[in-house]
Amino acid sequence: MRTYILGVVLLVFSSVSAFSQKVGLALSGGGAKGIAHIGVIKALEENGIPIDFVAGTSMGAIVGSLYAAGYSPEEMEEIVTSEDFQNWAWGKIPDNYIFYFKRKENDASWIDLKFRYDSIFSPSLPTNLIPPHSMDLAFMKLLSQAAARANYTFDSLFVPFRCVASDVYANEPVVFSSGDLGSAVRASMTFPFYFKPIMVNGHLLFDGGIYNNFPVDVMNKDFKPDYIIGSCVASNSLPPSEDNVLLQLENMIVTNTNYSVPDSNGILISPDVKTVRLMDFQLASELIKIGYDAAMTQMNNIKTMISIRVDSSQVRQRRAMFKENFKPLIFKNIYMSGLSYSQSVYLMKNLMHKSDTLSFDNFKEGYFKLIADDQIECIFPRAKYNDNTGYYNLFLNVTREKPFIARMGGLISSDNLNTGFIGAEYKYLRQYALSLYGNIYFGKLYSSLYGRARLDFSKYYAQAFFSLSRFNYFRGSSFLFYEDNRPLYIVQDEGLIAAELTFPVKQHAKLNIGFSGNDFNYHYYQTTSFTQKDTADDTQFNTIIPYIRYERNSLNDKNFPTQGHFFQGSLYYYAGTETYKSGSKSILRDKVSADRNWFLLSLASQDYIYINQIFSLGISGDIKLSNQPLFFNYTSTLLMSSAYQPTFHSKTFYAFQTHNPSYMAAGIQVITRFTQSLHLRLESYHYEAYNPVVHTDYGFEEQIGTLGNYAQLYSAVLVLNTPIANISLSANYYPWFNPQWFGQFNIGFLLFNRSMHP
Repeated sequence: MRTYILGVVLLVFSSVSAFSQKVGLALSGGGAKGIAHIGVIKALEENGIPIDFVAGTSMGAIVGSLYAAGYSPEEMEEIVTSEDFQNWAWGKIPDNYIFYFKRKENDASWIDLKFRYDSIFSPSLPTNLIPPHSMDLAFMKLLSQAAARANYTFDSLFVPFRCVASDVYANEPVVFSSGDLGSAVRASMTFPFYFKPIMVNGHLLFDGGIYNNFPVDVMNKDFKPDYIIGSCVASNSLPPSEDNVLLQLENMIVTNTNYSVPDSNGILISPDVKTVRLMDFQLASELIKIGYDAAMTQMNNIKTMISIRVDSSQVRQRRAMFKENFKPLIFKNIYMSGLSYSQSVYLMKNLMHKSDTLSFDNFKEGYFKLIADDQIECIFPRAKYNDNTGYYNLFLNVTREKPFIARMGGLISSDNLNTGFIGAEYKYLRQYALSLYGNIYFGKLYSSLYGRARLDFSKYYAQAFFSLSRFNYFRGSSFLFYEDNRPLYIVQDEGLIAAELTFPVKQHAKLNIGFSGNDFNYHYYQTTSFTQKDTADDTQFNTIIPYIRYERNSLNDKNFPTQGHFFQGSLYYYAGTETYKSGSKSILRDKVSADRNWFLLSLASQDYIYINQIFSLGISGDIKLSNQPLFFNYTSTLLMSSAYQPTFHSKTFYAFQTHNPSYMAAGIQVITRFTQSLHLRLESYHYEAYNPVVHTDYGFEEQIGTLGNYAQLYSAVLVLNTPIANISLSANYYPWFNPQWFGQFNIGFLLFNRSMHP
């Protein structure tokens, strides 16, 4: 009897002891590698292993916060394998939220130096490679409701949670146990130079991995669990070599972390992710499986150590009960910081809706519209539930763009195309936004002076601009690394002054209505037999041009896009006077003039179709329809006509074969991606003139109602996209030209200022 009683007591004691076991899960940082933590959690839940507490750093904080906020492993997997997650990781704004209306014209800049009023001689350099806008909004959406449900105390989440950030000024880690959950996680994963740091409670915070990349000590101190399961995908930095600057910086910034758990009450799971790089987020599915397999390998040891089990149905029920009281993410009051009152009024006009509340979807549209405004550098959103109103208060911490910007860039080329670029801009923001911008291009092929004043209102903008531009086209051609120093045979000058109103058409498009005055001036020879002593023919066309233009654009690169869509439809009316003055090689010796007027309808499109992670397909089309009259000679007629120049290289020389008042053309681009930044483009273009202007035995004429002058262009380009500029190596083939092959190596961008040339 005594033995029986003793056995019962021991059984009860062991049962109570088992049911009192508490298990903590510690998750390391490690960039994309940290996605493997989801697989670890999935394996633990499937095997009934309890997770009573979770603590994480960086990517471990993201995964841990999602779990603590009530997301199941399956829901987390769905999140990290989605296209949205890739957008967050790479700072890409979804195509549906790219507000082209706010975008300024592209230029050839490589780097922007930004200045404040009080630091005009101390420029602000870029602090992050990846824009944080999409990610900041995502954290607010994913975590705000859970934080409100827990009354902003992390111990009251679905699973009590801690995450670690770094205060580099105080040289210490910061452990978050309360407050805004999204802000805490955003601070914890702010890897230096990749993501922009944020201010929390007056402290500028960075990635927690700088001081504590595996918060086992935080787990022990704050929760004191009986057992700790550690999932670690990180390691300390390797010793730097004398020529590895990045590794030197990493060693200077990041403190070594103890990547172990106590043997007495812990077990370490180490997924094999050695070959995975920091930003390999596209490998999410593979990483989850790696984490799952690593946990299953240790599962017998885990079950031996932890005797308690939880039924998966009970976990699902408890998760559902936690989410049951989530408040819909609807905003009532909006508070802005970082701006003056009048500046806030400008932003609020873009968020105003007829209703006195703002849904998350409506706010998302307004948020990305504000981000697209170049007066705004960034906006950090935060939502806090208000018990009195029954809605969330929306807090927007706005960082205004620096008012002064200096831009530098251009093109370095193996051909004789080297071009320098300098630009400057001043931004003024009150209840309206004013920007003053100017630039200079200087080079042998192209030189230009440009100025613009733009006044933005909430529903439209007005701008006036002028430009003086010159193209010097060279006789003959050049091959790779070969310089052609023979005389110029075409010089094309254009002066213009214009004003226009621009209105948005949904997110991607805008409508321009404008009026310009232009002076086109061409110096040229009508023969290839000339010397430097000869004088060129001269054609001048002074004109006024009213126009209307619709444009939609979501392309992702200035010169070599791989995704997005472009469409432009324009209608121009040219009314002016042509003046012709003959040169020394011309048969005529007269100066003559005549009035010319015509319409031009222009349609151009470019679309990129995603096939898979490696291949994309581009399709482009270009149509010009015009009743442009013949000018005094064949050369001047084609010089004033529209040109088809679809490739980077074709924009760098003059070919009469692809000039005509009216034509139709189409192209296809096959794109092979080797990495996120390296791709190969194989391009084929086909051109056909309509009503072609041709030489005849009696001079030249326009062949009405016919097609002709068929031409083909082929190009193969290897492109490396760097954070500063594109690097490209191309081979270009023109079957109708002599020579037919051209090679070209370029660093930078080939872009030109606004022109009203057809």
